Amino acid sequence: MKTFIRLLKIIGSAWLTMLIAAVFGCLTIGSNMGLLGVSAYLIASAALHPSISELSAAIVGVRFFGIVRAVFRYLERYISHDATFRLLGTIRVWFYAKIERLAPARLMEWQSGELFSAIVGDVETLKEFYLRVLAPPFIGIVVLSAACLFLSQYSMSFVYLLMGAFLMAGVLLPILVQTIQKNSASELVAVRSELKAQLVDSMTGIVELAAFGQTERQAQRIDHIHQRLLYLQSKVSKLSGLIDTFGLLIVNSTVWLTLWLAIPLVHSKQIEGVYLAVLVLIVQSSFEAVLPLPLAVHYLAESMAAARRLFAIVDTEPAVPEVDDGIHNASNISIKVENLSFRYSPEGPFVLNNIHFTVSAGQRVAIVGPSGSGKSTLLHLFLRFWNYSQGSIYLGKSELKKYDAHWLRSQFGVVSQQTHLFNASIRDNILLARPDASEDQFDQAIKHAELENFIGKLPQGYDTMVGQNGYALSGGERQRIAIARALLKNAPILILDEPTVGLDAVTEQLVMATIEKLMAGRTTIMITHRLTGLHTMDEILVLSSGRIVEQGQQAELLANKQLFYQLWRLQHDVL
Repeated sequence: MKTFIRLLKIIGSAWLTMLIAAVFGCLTIGSNMGLLGVSAYLIASAALHPSISELSAAIVGVRFFGIVRAVFRYLERYISHDATFRLLGTIRVWFYAKIERLAPARLMEWQSGELFSAIVGDVETLKEFYLRVLAPPFIGIVVLSAACLFLSQYSMSFVYLLMGAFLMAGVLLPILVQTIQKNSASELVAVRSELKAQLVDSMTGIVELAAFGQTERQAQRIDHIHQRLLYLQSKVSKLSGLIDTFGLLIVNSTVWLTLWLAIPLVHSKQIEGVYLAVLVLIVQSSFEAVLPLPLAVHYLAESMAAARRLFAIVDTEPAVPEVDDGIHNASNISIKVENLSFRYSPEGPFVLNNIHFTVSAGQRVAIVGPSGSGKSTLLHLFLRFWNYSQGSIYLGKSELKKYDAHWLRSQFGVVSQQTHLFNASIRDNILLARPDASEDQFDQAIKHAELENFIGKLPQGYDTMVGQNGYALSGGERQRIAIARALLKNAPILILDEPTVGLDAVTEQLVMATIEKLMAGRTTIMITHRLTGLHTMDEILVLSSGRIVEQGQQAELLANKQLFYQLWRLQHDVL
């Protein structure tokens, strides 16, 4: 029930539009009942050979109901689907906004395929909730009331018969559906989501699967899930067929019982003979309002399962709680770390252990060390992607936890080792850092990132599409785009996270020369295990097993002949 209420709350201001659509649904069925009833009256009356003037009202009625039925049906479908699709768009934006605050710490608990399935598949499933679950009960009650009011003019026995039939088709049959399907709807949603997640993961890692000869095995795994999905869908189809059978049985039985009740009334002159067919067709056509109810139970179960999956994700507490009235300015752009210890889980080992250092405004500091020493963890803590509980990190005179997270991140320009490029143009990928940048600011960023020659050779220039994750670009070109982003953002603090990883020696030197320009006048922290270009750093921190084991400038550290010296010799093949 809690999930159901939450789905209703999401409707928000759209409830009036959906109510209007439901009203048009009632009018559509009502006009269909009117069309059949008036048509039956017209045909029955015409058999008595009256004058045309006596039939004129019925003729006009047939035309009227025939036209308005089509108009009402169109309006009902248009309004309901338009409102629903707009609502689904709102839900997707809402869901994305919710999971954005979980990134990246808590999102690691789900596969990317699971999240894709949720934002696409599960949200799409909710379409049935708003189209096929909410409206049918309302329409059924309104149509039943109108039909009973009409039938009561002839005999209350028709009213009791129709109410009993609606009770069977609209209440007992849905209960039967719920009993038969049990957990099938929830399982169907889960298996459908699992299949989408597997497909996304397989497409993402298709190169690795091919390289290790595992494509056939992965295909078999997907086929197994697909077969399970087909089995569940087959059960739903059989259930739908069973519902249709019972529904038709109820409708036809009610029609025969209506005839059985009406014929004696005609014989006794309590009802005119021309109304016999009218009563039968009114009763028969009224079932259009109640027959969707049994399947609405199935769609309700599917929608609840999909909603529970969505709410399970959005209800996850972010790793970094939002700060009310967070600070939006800093006294100075310096960073101070005091007695900082951190681990990713309460049971896990410490990744950082009693770290303390200071980066003054405008200073260049490199943090180096072997893989797994905790270098990148510091970046995550600076950007408030993870929350620390032991020790302190200060920006200026205030601790990071007191700053507004969005403002804090705006103070950092990041060039990472895994620069993500969207499947968009070069221009759009660079403007990601500052969408409102002027053309001159954009051109300056391109110039200082030394992208002019490269872009000038492209047929479409800045508007060239880079492909999924920038597959059309080389590693050096990708990094230069990342540098252009950082230049355009023009943040006072620059963080370089393995900016030359995976590049050849020549490209590395070119990229480092560009980075040298980027660092000018900025507080800079370079995180790297590649010991190149460090002679320009004001200070180097050497991390090992989460601790700072050395600290100083390059010449000093080489002279000490400790860990930094050993790493230097390994990388420069001096051994």
